[in-house]
Amino acid sequence: MNRTQFSLLGYGLIFVISFTDILMDLKGMGQLNTHIMIEIFMSFIALIAFTVLLTWDRRQKQHLRRVKQSLKTTRNKLNQSQQQVKKLMGELSQIIQTQFQTWQFTQSEKEVALLLLKGLTLEEIAKVRETKEKTVRQHASNLYKKAGLSGRHELVAYFFEDLLIS
Repeated sequence: MNRTQFSLLGYGLIFVISFTDILMDLKGMGQLNTHIMIEIFMSFIALIAFTVLLTWDRRQKQHLRRVKQSLKTTRNKLNQSQQQVKKLMGELSQIIQTQFQTWQFTQSEKEVALLLLKGLTLEEIAKVRETKEKTVRQHASNLYKKAGLSGRHELVAYFFEDLLIS
């Protein structure tokens, strides 16, 4: 039982007990007096508190349902977006591979080109490929010549400039 339910139960019991006491006092005393008027006032306060708390609880539950529905909708949209991004990334990867084939890159040149596109330095590429930096530099030079590009920036721009929002 949570606090709200406990409070509702408490206010409900206070009202029922007060109402019963009022009826018994009226039967025993036979008329309204200050004591009975105070009990009536207290029972109405308990009834009002019960009603306000019940209304608030229902509104909170409705709000929670709306938030849960909104979260579910947002998760669905996010999932759809992630699937679309995954699909587009796959398509971009295929476009890049196709262009590498068109430029007739060797396997080593393809690997170096992909690592250049990912932003690695020549030194980092040499470490990843476990080769000398001079070898990586030669592969980079060869692939730039085959592609008709002047360097890394043009290689990156070739694939990504159309993706930028203007």
